Amino acid sequence: MQTPMRNAPNNDAPPTELIALPEVIKITGFKTTKIYDMVNKGAFPKKVHLGTRSVRWVKAEVLQWATDQMAAREQRA
Repeated sequence: MQTPMRNAPNNDAPPTELIALPEVIKITGFKTTKIYDMVNKGAFPKKVHLGTRSVRWVKAEVLQWATDQMAAREQRA
């Protein structure tokens, strides 16, 4: 499930897209425990808390993380 959200205060900015864990898993290929471990270690984008039992991630941050991983792979090769 994707939740678009408007940035504040500039309403001319494109909406920030928030994604749920299943999409994060799809993008990264990691399971839930690995994602949360990486978040806790500061190695993955932080969660956005929407309620007591609801979190999402900023899609652009997750995609940037994936791009950074691919760039690091190229530098190691």
